Amino acid sequence: MTKKTNHSDPPRWAMRLLHWYCKPELLEDLEGDLLELFDRRVEAKGINAANRLFIWLVLRSFRWSAIKKNQTLKNQLPMITGQNFKVAARVLWRDKFNTLLNVLGLTIGILCFVQMGLYVAQELSFDHMHAKKDKIYRTYLYEDYGDGRVFFNSTTPIRFEPLFETEFSEFAAVVQFQNRGFAVRSGNDDWINESVSIISPNFFEVFDFQLLEGNTASPLAGRYDLIISQAYAEKYFGRQNPVGETLTLNINEKETSFTITAVAQDIPENSSIQFDLAISNELNSTLFSEGAMTGWMSIGPETYVLVKENASIQSVEDKSQDVLMSYLGEDFERDQYTVGFQPLTDIHLNPEIPPGIAPVSNPTYVYVLGIIGLLVLLIACVNYTTLSIGKSIKRAREVGMRKILGAGKKLLVGQYLTESILVAMVSMTIGTMIAVLSIPTFNRLTGVSLVYNFAWWHVGFFLLTGALIGTLAGLYPSFVLTNTRIMTIMQSSNTSGGKHWVRKVMVTFQFLVTVLLISSTLIMQKQIGYLQSKDLGYEYQAVLSVPLFAESQNGRFLERYTSAQNNASLLQQNLQQHPELTNFTTSSHAFGSNGWMHLAFEDIRGNFLWFRLLGTDADFVESFDLKVVEGRNFEQDNTADERQSIILNETAVKYFGLENPLEENLPGSDFGEHRIIGVVEDFHYSSLHEEIEPLVITQNLTPVFQGISDADFTDSPIPKLLFKYTGTQLTAVNDVLQEEWKRT
Repeated sequence: MTKKTNHSDPPRWAMRLLHWYCKPELLEDLEGDLLELFDRRVEAKGINAANRLFIWLVLRSFRWSAIKKNQTLKNQLPMITGQNFKVAARVLWRDKFNTLLNVLGLTIGILCFVQMGLYVAQELSFDHMHAKKDKIYRTYLYEDYGDGRVFFNSTTPIRFEPLFETEFSEFAAVVQFQNRGFAVRSGNDDWINESVSIISPNFFEVFDFQLLEGNTASPLAGRYDLIISQAYAEKYFGRQNPVGETLTLNINEKETSFTITAVAQDIPENSSIQFDLAISNELNSTLFSEGAMTGWMSIGPETYVLVKENASIQSVEDKSQDVLMSYLGEDFERDQYTVGFQPLTDIHLNPEIPPGIAPVSNPTYVYVLGIIGLLVLLIACVNYTTLSIGKSIKRAREVGMRKILGAGKKLLVGQYLTESILVAMVSMTIGTMIAVLSIPTFNRLTGVSLVYNFAWWHVGFFLLTGALIGTLAGLYPSFVLTNTRIMTIMQSSNTSGGKHWVRKVMVTFQFLVTVLLISSTLIMQKQIGYLQSKDLGYEYQAVLSVPLFAESQNGRFLERYTSAQNNASLLQQNLQQHPELTNFTTSSHAFGSNGWMHLAFEDIRGNFLWFRLLGTDADFVESFDLKVVEGRNFEQDNTADERQSIILNETAVKYFGLENPLEENLPGSDFGEHRIIGVVEDFHYSSLHEEIEPLVITQNLTPVFQGISDADFTDSPIPKLLFKYTGTQLTAVNDVLQEEWKRT
């Protein structure tokens, strides 16, 4: 063969790789073919193209049938056998204290790692159970009218569903989902207040929630069909098959029977959409007013769209404004009323878009917890490695004797790796079992809803992870032990383990990470202490909130609000017979809940102003020890107070620019007859992360609602009955409530 010039030789490293792995009987022919192809490519397309082709062909030829049987290569791997495990078990049992110390350290690290890992995995897997998840989007609505009038919601008007179906051919399906409260009962049983989901009939064409029994193809084909979850099927019907049975819902003061057509598998915790009872939104015309059905400002359901395979959501966004303007007309300027589309899998961990029906999480917290879990595991591994290196001082003579008796380095490495893997496997088993069994405790301490569903492949995953941890943690100590010379070992009772720079680096790293975690813990403890000791401006110990339901689910909001207030009075009369229940009051919102009524109006100077509104009764201020800093509180049985009196917080007085609030009114021209009778000291009615906003407190919402131009709230303003419990067994309150609710 003619010798080639240097510039046309193939890459040397690729040639060496070929000689390293290829069988001798195949090498000559394969090398000749590759060189011939290389020469042709050099002449046709140049040296660079020829080099790329040669490398690709060498890599592609790396197949099992072409790999030479290299006994030396095989012997290079440490042998871990059953005999090694027997010897390792004896050694570990003989040194019980050190073994227990290592197992305990790794177990704690693995426990934290597994529990944090389960939480992170659940958070990152939200809404990933649907096969079409990459084509499903949730609609959000953004309104910006200038002068601070910005409305950003991920709940939308009801009319969006027919609008999208008509105007956007890119959508394969459009569905809506929302929850409403109804009184429900089975047969002649007692009424139970339940949250019932209202969904589109084609809902299951978009989402892959599993239907187990009944009409799984078209579960909401009929107007009065109902889907029930496994848990609620057992709640209402025990072990009886519920398909074909009926549940009665109180709709608009009318008892309406619904036939159960399908049983749905309980919705996983890692789903933003949750339901136990679901009816068709074909009933929207019965459930909602005409204004809610056709209005552009009345929001309620979440709207989801399924994009066709050959379409993109970008094309929809590009023309959505033109479509909306063709309907909105001259009352709106362009880009004042816009829609956007959020990927389904982005909903749970994206706090930049307002939450809809389900809350969202902050991804920063998820990633921080994941990093903490990894750091704790890493510290445990470093601690094990450091202890193992330290123990090498005691085991040095053992290594020397084994070498004298003929034990090779690879055999010794395999033996000591086996010990490390055995410790890690035991720790992984114990740590994983504790992590899974302590999930309820973890949930109570953290307030999350972590759920673990066992699958057989998890066993292999945990064992493989344990083996990997054992290998990584024991690899360096095993080489430290086996690399020491025999003469050095036999002539000295000590080794040079203390001089290893790796050990010093690991100890330093462990110290730094420990300081970081301890500092972070102290900072978080101070933050929690601040939250626990902060004076919120009201007395809230042992306060319970009971949600109420209006007699009618339809009609005007103020009518439903008044109806719920009347129900609160009846329930309160019954509960007052129990001396351990005190300080009764009603309120449109409970402390700590976000999304209190957010109202806006244009003042007499043309400024656009916002404030929060709280509907209460005459007992509210006194029940929670709010401090009246100016004026007076509501008076009992004072009809003027019930009809027109309002109380402001200090922030509202400053925000509205009221110098003498007791002699002035709200600075809008359209409010109904009202008078400011008092000012209370600012109190934190929502999260401490948020600034205190202007608040108006009143017993009668009507005068305030007459003067507003915009309203927004995510927390239901239907009144709640609040009271304090002075007993010792908080769980007993539930029995009292159930008994008195039946009498109401």
